Amino acid sequence: MNKIIKYQNSNKLILIVFSVIFIFGTISVKDYGVSSDEYAQRIDGFVNLNYIGLKISPEITNKFKKDKNISDLHDKDFPTKTYPALFNTSAGIIEIVFNIKDKYNQFLLRHYLNFFIFFLSLICFYKLCYKRFSCWKLSLFGVVLITLSPRIFANSFYNNKDLVFLSFLLFSVYFGIKFFNKNNLKNAILFSLSNVFAIAGARVHGLISPGIIYFLLITYIVISKDDVKNKIRLVLISVFLTIFFTILFWPYLWESPIVNFIGIFKFLANFGNVWNFPSLFFGEIIYAKDMPWHYSLTWILITTPIFYILLFIVGFIFLTLGFFNNFKRNLISKKFYFDIIFVSILLIPLISSMIFNSTSYNGWRHLYFIYPYFIIYCLLGYKKIHRFISARKLHPKIFNLLTFFIISYYVNWIVINHPHQYAYFNKFAGKNIHKKFDIDYWGLSYKENFNFILENDSRDKIYIKNISANKYFYLVHSLKDKDRQKFIWEFENRDPDYIITNYYLEEEYNKFDKKFLEKYSLYKTILVNNTPINTVYKKK
Repeated sequence: MNKIIKYQNSNKLILIVFSVIFIFGTISVKDYGVSSDEYAQRIDGFVNLNYIGLKISPEITNKFKKDKNISDLHDKDFPTKTYPALFNTSAGIIEIVFNIKDKYNQFLLRHYLNFFIFFLSLICFYKLCYKRFSCWKLSLFGVVLITLSPRIFANSFYNNKDLVFLSFLLFSVYFGIKFFNKNNLKNAILFSLSNVFAIAGARVHGLISPGIIYFLLITYIVISKDDVKNKIRLVLISVFLTIFFTILFWPYLWESPIVNFIGIFKFLANFGNVWNFPSLFFGEIIYAKDMPWHYSLTWILITTPIFYILLFIVGFIFLTLGFFNNFKRNLISKKFYFDIIFVSILLIPLISSMIFNSTSYNGWRHLYFIYPYFIIYCLLGYKKIHRFISARKLHPKIFNLLTFFIISYYVNWIVINHPHQYAYFNKFAGKNIHKKFDIDYWGLSYKENFNFILENDSRDKIYIKNISANKYFYLVHSLKDKDRQKFIWEFENRDPDYIITNYYLEEEYNKFDKKFLEKYSLYKTILVNNTPINTVYKKK
């Protein structure tokens, strides 16, 4: 009877936590601005849709397209043709079906989709943690930790590349672990379908999940010597279906799968020359292909909550020690292979980025997908610390209480700085952060200050000048059409009514004529931890 009551109570708490995340996330979607990267992602989706439509039904496609000039998917001048576009294409289909016209609503739709996919991935993450630790409390704590990671939380609304990829990869890893745990046709098919999301959904780097899991599963099957022939057959079926479904859901591969797939990796090898963006790193402007080897690692260390970093260090030490203890016995333990999968997805991309000096910019967002596996070893660290304290009768409740206060601090930080959690830095970053690192590199802070101007200025035409490397054209889609029309940003022979900047890049702000600014007074500044991320000046 007690077990039944405990089971019911655990389900209630799990439901409450997930409900709070879902409700808070859903009502928060409208608060986030449109990033300067999203417009191109939307275009990618429609280029793929146009290609699919012309292949299937040219007449209907041309009817919908009308006089719009949409690039050909295989046009050599179309720079993102090699990008997986399953998310962008799906969002485009929904946009057409519901006849969404206003740009504001088009991007709002994508933000809702972004968050819903992230929310589903949290469910997979919970189940993944449960398979690793067999403890619902620890698994739920993992969901809390990843949700309360400020940058991950903010990006879950608008980052339809890196956060969508994080989510899609979690789908793949979760169903891969299910297939590893129970080899049957159903799980083989589910794993291959989830691999399509990881590979063709947002980034081709999703190959890391099936690549590692298939290899380790075959290794385990051979070592365990249990029904080897039948299980290898199931693995081969899953591999075949992964290849088949990937080609099916990735239009770029349709005409010449092998040649185009090789072309994707050639493009990635030349990535630094195509997207050689400048970034502010320790106060210096450095271009993407010239980034130091420790760029991504440094960003992880200065933008991850310190409490998480400490837990991870403890967890990783114990993982390493446990790896070499009873190695032969571990070879027939499924959890041992699960750990290899998690550690491989965490370390291979990170170490590769340092060794091969991968093209990097905009912080470590390109490696966000490794973060869930970082959290898994935060949980291991928490478990080991708790066990250590309990074994020595050092009042584990004190440690639990300390954890509660730390988590409460992050909840409070997220609420106070909403919706600018993307600007989170920990104490390791030091002071004057905006002079050392890019903060709002996607221009998300503009939405709040645009709305502030509109709320306090009733004129039909408002002349505004933007001082930033972010293009005004992309940022203004955070506003509804009637509000966008009020802002005039291309004009001559007059001074602007307002000057706005998000300090990206700092050199753009410094190049501006400061004497001209004497005509203006400070109107509003958005601060995150006393660091300015967006400022509006009003003409005196």
